[in-house]
Amino acid sequence: MNADKEKLYELLEDIKEIIEQNETEDGSFRFDIVRACVALDLAKTEISKTIKD
Repeated sequence: MNADKEKLYELLEDIKEIIEQNETEDGSFRFDIVRACVALDLAKTEISKTIKD
């Protein structure tokens, strides 16, 4: 279980690093921000669906 937790946080950190490393000086990004937002929102939705009360 702890390995799964570590993997999740590692993946989040990897995503954060990719975003930071691909921001340009003018504040834009070298990737499609709309597609990135859709992908991240999908991940958030899927995680939320699996939360047990």
